[in-house]
Amino acid sequence: MAAGTLTVFEINERLDDAIEEVAQRLLPATYEAVRQPEAMQRMAKQLVATMDPRALAYQIVGPTGEIAMRSENAPETPFPVPRQAGFHDTPQYRVYAQPAAADGYFIEVAEPRAHRAESLWRATALTVGPLLLFLPLLWFLIRWAVLRSMRSLDQLRSEISRRDGSNLSQISDMGLSTELAPIQAAVNRLLERLERALATERQFAANSAHELRTPIAAVLAQMQLLSAQLAGTPHAERSARIVVQIKGLSSLAEKLLQLSRSGAGVGMLRERVDVMTVVQILVDEFRRHEDVGDRLVVTAEGPEEFIVQGELDIIGITLRNLIENAVRYGAPDEPIELVVGHDRQIRLLNGGAIIPSEILDTLKNPFVRGCSVGAGGGLGLAIVDSVMKQIGGSLTLISPVMGRGGGFEARLVFPEPV
Repeated sequence: MAAGTLTVFEINERLDDAIEEVAQRLLPATYEAVRQPEAMQRMAKQLVATMDPRALAYQIVGPTGEIAMRSENAPETPFPVPRQAGFHDTPQYRVYAQPAAADGYFIEVAEPRAHRAESLWRATALTVGPLLLFLPLLWFLIRWAVLRSMRSLDQLRSEISRRDGSNLSQISDMGLSTELAPIQAAVNRLLERLERALATERQFAANSAHELRTPIAAVLAQMQLLSAQLAGTPHAERSARIVVQIKGLSSLAEKLLQLSRSGAGVGMLRERVDVMTVVQILVDEFRRHEDVGDRLVVTAEGPEEFIVQGELDIIGITLRNLIENAVRYGAPDEPIELVVGHDRQIRLLNGGAIIPSEILDTLKNPFVRGCSVGAGGGLGLAIVDSVMKQIGGSLTLISPVMGRGGGFEARLVFPEPV
């Protein structure tokens, strides 16, 4: 648009200069046109021997409006413009008028508007046309250059997106440009500070939980001995409650250790583990509990082997926490179903009331429980979710169970082994 406007302005200016120059050259002919009008008319035909309507035309107009001299392509009547110096516009002409050498005479040079319009159109087409033709090419070139320059930024973004609480490793040198290199350095410094902070936090939790295990075990042993001695006395019930609370404290310390291990990335160890073996060991263990027994039902829909990549102990902790969660919070008079699917899924279903969706979304957070029933600390599902994310799987919580009026389902999806 700017190129076209500038071209139109320049062409108009050049054409006006040409009209004015012709008028200046006709100035000396004014005397002869007054003294010898017939001879000058013949000379005029030789000077402008054309009838082309697009060529410049001129008239020398006398004081009373008579035409003393004109070009062959000029009209026989004076141009309809005022008798004053300067440029004037008519529907057909662009006219320049100036006083002649003889008093009372005016020289008027006119350019047909059709000629000017044609000249402007050609000049604009020659200026803007190539730009319009090259615009698509320019667009592709600019897009290619921008995408090429953004490729490094996309790689950096991809590397940053891979970092999380279990992977805070430094981003290796990617050969970035001088503009992006400081960003990578700043991200690496941030990752280093986060790794130190998280390591300190995890170490504190692990050390605290580990140091608590021995005194808690000692207190539990002493309290169990005291409870046995108080059997049959009025203090027996209170001592039994204290034993239960100490066991809950011991369980909480154990869960804190498990959470610390899962947060430290232990689940990233890539061993080939047969989940069916782990399931069988856990089922045998839980069925020996008085509050479980035959309530724990196992259904294997898939092949005999269910191979996943992870760490054996961590996979066992994951499944144990799921079963403990079902035993602790599920309806005590309904079965606990453990379904090993053929699509690399393990589903644990238990009875109970419907858990509202707004609570269901928070159960993966540490220290969150769906209800006040049970002695759990709200860490089991947080541990399971942390481990599943590390090994590339997922934990999905559903309530009610599909096709039932209530209940709770925890669904584990394991990735294919590499």
